[in-house]
Amino acid sequence: MKKGLVHAYIGQGKGKTTAAVGLALRAVGQNILVYMVQFMKGGRYTGELLAAERFLDGRFKIRQFGRGCIREDKQLKIAEFDKEQFLEIEAMQVRDDEPCGTCRYCFVNDTKQRQFCEDAYSHAKKIIESGDYGLVILDEIVYAVTYGMLPLEKALELIDLKPDHVELVLTGGAWSGEIPKELLDKADLVTEMVKRKHYYEQGVLARRGVEY
Repeated sequence: MKKGLVHAYIGQGKGKTTAAVGLALRAVGQNILVYMVQFMKGGRYTGELLAAERFLDGRFKIRQFGRGCIREDKQLKIAEFDKEQFLEIEAMQVRDDEPCGTCRYCFVNDTKQRQFCEDAYSHAKKIIESGDYGLVILDEIVYAVTYGMLPLEKALELIDLKPDHVELVLTGGAWSGEIPKELLDKADLVTEMVKRKHYYEQGVLARRGVEY
């Protein structure tokens, strides 16, 4: 990549991480290595994580820093098992009969969550400074900064550390009026997802393959 720029996908509408993952897939197709650091996310049953581990052969890596789901052990199942050798033949899949619930445990913002964000920052710093990945995605870092889980100065530092050839994507579920202006000013592109209507309001829960 000749000149890497900075993207920010923000807003309270659905699609920020989805857009970042779509960009990652496009980059992989162009032989660009991708690394996603997920702030405040720890559910190992997400489709993007399972896809990266099973199909993208190290070209798209995801590292999570957040609480795991309390239903995770029930949600994950072995896709296939060799009874003679006692080996998993395929990676885990997600059960249709154990949907994501409404407890919101994984999104509790407390001192433990703040530590997850600090750890994510430290790891992201190493990844960015290495220059090994042409696209680096800092998923939910905007949310972490806006709601006090990560100091603004550390997010700005990560942007400033970006080598010229690295494309950097920031995502986070907050609207532009809440986000520190200094953070958005650093971006070359800002896309705000605006919620006009959402099926959550009709009681539709998160669905496998769509929300996770």
